[in-house]
Amino acid sequence: ERLREGPAVSIAAAKQAVYASEHDSLEQMLQYEVDAQLRCFQSEDGREGVRAFLEKRPPKFTGR
Repeated sequence: ERLREGPAVSIAAAKQAVYASEHDSLEQMLQYEVDAQLRCFQSEDGREGVRAFLEKRPPKFTGR
């Protein structure tokens, strides 16, 4: 239930990282992490998460 209501972009990035870690090098994974962090923070859900934290309220994620 909690995962379903969470930030879909971040959850998808985490799942992709787990799958990629089976065959990618440490250097590739570190670069993937940098790219994924940027995508997540620049997404609508990323911005909503920061706003909700600053406003001390639960986030309302949209999956974008």
